[in-house]
Amino acid sequence: MKKGDQAYIKELNRKTIIETILRHRNISRAQLSKSTGLNKATITSQVNQLLEEELIIETKLDKSTGGRKPILLTLKKDVGYALGIEIDIHHIYFLITNLCGEIIEKEVVSFDTTSYNKTKNFLIEKMQKYQKHYSNSLYGLVGAGIGIHGLIDNQDKIVFVIHSNWKNKDLKKDLEQVFEFPIFMDNNTNFCAYGEKTFYIPTSNILCLTISTGIGLGIIMNDKIYKGFHGFAGEIGHMIIHRDGRACTCGNFGCWEQYASERAFLLQLAKKKGKTQYKIEEVVRGIEQKDSETLSALNEWAKDLSIGINNIINTFNPEIIIINSHIIPVYPLLMTEIKKYLISSMNDYQYLQYSKLGQKACVLGASGIVIKNFLRISNVYLGPQ
Repeated sequence: MKKGDQAYIKELNRKTIIETILRHRNISRAQLSKSTGLNKATITSQVNQLLEEELIIETKLDKSTGGRKPILLTLKKDVGYALGIEIDIHHIYFLITNLCGEIIEKEVVSFDTTSYNKTKNFLIEKMQKYQKHYSNSLYGLVGAGIGIHGLIDNQDKIVFVIHSNWKNKDLKKDLEQVFEFPIFMDNNTNFCAYGEKTFYIPTSNILCLTISTGIGLGIIMNDKIYKGFHGFAGEIGHMIIHRDGRACTCGNFGCWEQYASERAFLLQLAKKKGKTQYKIEEVVRGIEQKDSETLSALNEWAKDLSIGINNIINTFNPEIIIINSHIIPVYPLLMTEIKKYLISSMNDYQYLQYSKLGQKACVLGASGIVIKNFLRISNVYLGPQ
């Protein structure tokens, strides 16, 4: 066997062992050998190497089931930390997790992101503070993932961000000139999808529909984020559902997000109420008070949402669709209303539900990408057993 082949197999075995330890949380060497199919000599060699790197630790069960207490292997979660960031219109979200995906701290900062240079400098300042704060751990900050509400190409460059009018910005390169740890850049919806897969539903295929000021679709196929030819896949909000309909910022007319985004819903409800704007907090009060206009508007919104969701189902024949929205969690009945309008005999899907991760989905997904990269594994599941 060639030396290169040996190195490849050794790396493959390492990846398999770490993924298995993560999946089981705690596992003995004997169980590890049985689960992976690797012989005891390979397990011993790899485990010793991981112990030397201080990536795993050995622990004993508190309770004995008879005989000697088995020694269990588990990931040493606090030797490194991952940073997830989401840059929204008026806020920047920061989240720190350990290597097991447990949230250590989170921060939401109100910030006007229209200026690229101000945003970049603010990010550098915050990231440097996090880097310094976690420098006492063995590996420190092992990477950062940044979710952007805009078009990101396959080279991780920002092509366009509508709300801030950023065009052709290489934020990743600008940050890499300051930091030595890896930086990952992607559309926020892609990170949301990865967050759902990593922290909630361990599946190889998942669609995540994010509904906010616009509408995006994160697509996971065969455990990988599907990005399309140039990286722009998932701009589902610009699917045209009304010919000659409302003007959209993309230049077309009748785009789905002009009818079914939260922004569009709030604008329509404001008109019904005789106001210039309406806030989600007011919608919540309307739901609590069973306000007829609010409930009627929600039902109409369910119809507009179902049009696009019907098209998504017929396009992808998905196993799971997760909807990430601010409004749906406070009015779960909306999911029942949406499903009621998915009446086509061609509709075929396994699960359609709203996100339990909510606002944290993007930053958790970014953190999950960082952890996967640091541990050099293909799949990582950090959610409930």
